[in-house]
Amino acid sequence: MLGAALRSVVERVAQRYPGHKVWVHMVEVPLYARLIDPVIKPFAFAKKQAVLDANKALFADFDVLVVPEKTSLKLKREPGLEHLKIVYTHHGAGDRAEAYYPELAQFDLVLAPGPKITDRLLASGLVKPENCAIVGYPKFSVIQSLGAPYPRLPSGRKTVLYNPHYSRRESSWPTMGRAVLEYFGQSDRYNLIFAPHVLLYQRWFRHRARPLGRWRAVPHMHLDTGSDAVLDMTYMDGADIYLGDVSSQIYEFLHRPRPAIFLDARGVEGWQDDDSFKMWHAGDVVRSMADLPKALAEADARHGHYLPMQKSLFQETFDLTDRPSERRAANAIVDHFVNGTKYGKGVGADAEEKNKEPA
Repeated sequence: MLGAALRSVVERVAQRYPGHKVWVHMVEVPLYARLIDPVIKPFAFAKKQAVLDANKALFADFDVLVVPEKTSLKLKREPGLEHLKIVYTHHGAGDRAEAYYPELAQFDLVLAPGPKITDRLLASGLVKPENCAIVGYPKFSVIQSLGAPYPRLPSGRKTVLYNPHYSRRESSWPTMGRAVLEYFGQSDRYNLIFAPHVLLYQRWFRHRARPLGRWRAVPHMHLDTGSDAVLDMTYMDGADIYLGDVSSQIYEFLHRPRPAIFLDARGVEGWQDDDSFKMWHAGDVVRSMADLPKALAEADARHGHYLPMQKSLFQETFDLTDRPSERRAANAIVDHFVNGTKYGKGVGADAEEKNKEPA
């Protein structure tokens, strides 16, 4: 079932590119992995490792593998796969320190959405300038192909999107999450869309993501813990106010600037000067549920204060040009591995031969 859903997404995206020559092949998932995955998925992801092990012959035929995660790096250590070059595409554009992990140094090429991430990667020493290219954010190009129906919610209310992260150390969910749902459940002023980071409920046991049954029948609340709409910006585009903590999806919300509020559930000291909390400069930061009603009531009035910063954060996060980001990414890969292009600090992937078509 999951394979069919993934193929459907790929086919919808492919429809944006008539005449494409992409060959879609669903990798083999071993039977044992399919059987045990529903049992262990609440704790950890084992299927990914099983898929890599079962498809070594397929990967051996590739020259370059493009991935948004680090588990696939193990393939570089497998006999017969030493030639495989692996490209990392960021699966978000956030600020969390955990996104800058040591394994980034093992990738042959890192594609970055904009100067914010590139500068931090280079400053960390994890990535060399010649192995990092700015390509923009391809997701913005394909969201119209993926858009899910927006939920029907009562009119005459502001719609708040609550988007907690899964990290137990940083998320607002463990200590404040259910109180947030309770507050909006009793509200006669706001609609609420609860759309957490997809991993929160995929690993529900690990992240203490308990059932939400008591709120599912509330007409002004829409709870979505894992549909395509959680990922394809359906909710990001449709909500009036963003409420979150450290999720990178705030930057997708700022594609169209609107009020934002951040929940500091653990009292982070000195966050104002910490690059891992840059996004918190885009809205009010509240540390208790007692302060949330006031922040919500003043969100529209205070948005003018934050608007310049929201625009600045968006621009430094995403280097968007007239050229589609997906084309820039394809050209970066071809340039690096076929033409031997070296980009240097802050150079976009379209800086060399702007009219060149990807191979």
